[in-house]
Amino acid sequence: MKITHAHRFDAPLPEVWAMLTDVGFGHARAAAMGTKALEVDVDAREDGSYAIALRADVPTTSIPAEMRAFLGRDLSVTYTEVWEPPTEEDRVGTFAVEIAGAPGHVSGAIGLTPEGEATEFLAAGDVTAHVPVIGAMIERAVADAVQRALSAQLEAADAWLAR
Repeated sequence: MKITHAHRFDAPLPEVWAMLTDVGFGHARAAAMGTKALEVDVDAREDGSYAIALRADVPTTSIPAEMRAFLGRDLSVTYTEVWEPPTEEDRVGTFAVEIAGAPGHVSGAIGLTPEGEATEFLAAGDVTAHVPVIGAMIERAVADAVQRALSAQLEAADAWLAR
């Protein structure tokens, strides 16, 4: 199942980038999803690329009730972004969401593009669940949860930038 999400930050790209690579913002992202980050790792590499990983235990209340019986009380979720070295125009990378013990996986591309004094964010990816009969239902549930989490994180980002 395909997912896309676009957002406009009312801040220039360098400010948005500084926020995304701040460990404190990693914790704010988790809080926006109603959980606490157990680990936030920001790995800046010599070539200007970055790897950002966030691990949290997310309550299963964020998914439909019919799926909870398969997963237990909490989901151990690892969210990873790998950003390429910067170009003169933008930042691009990939993202992945891994849910321990769950049959679903989310991955795709992310990007930041300057638009005057603002920055455009775009995420596009795929949700897959290789489970006979109920795979499509799992994909829909995971896609909905990812979209809600991303919306909450972007609201937290706007608040962070407004400070």
